Amino acid sequence: MFIKLTDTAKAYLENVCTREKQKYVHLSVKGGGCAGFSYHWNFTDTPEKNDEVLNIKDDKKLVIDGMSLVHLMGLIIDYRQDIFCSVLQIENPNVKSNCGCGESFNVV
Repeated sequence: MFIKLTDTAKAYLENVCTREKQKYVHLSVKGGGCAGFSYHWNFTDTPEKNDEVLNIKDDKKLVIDGMSLVHLMGLIIDYRQDIFCSVLQIENPNVKSNCGCGESFNVV
């Protein structure tokens, strides 16, 4: 598989979908930010023709934007939680550099 979801990321995304009464959570890459690109999370009612759909659990799915796939190949999504914060941590082998605040990135 070209994108890996850890078990903790699957559990977190499943909970988010259930809480928000959504079936599909959508990940895309948008232009912008000080480094060039940023990740954009939202919900969608249905995947588009070129989107990739990954199973989270049962009827819950992660939809990867088809136009963003080139920037997301080899991606690992993990969910981390500690006393100070919780975050979906994205490890992207295509990233060349990040901005100082960590909100945007530049790719190969």
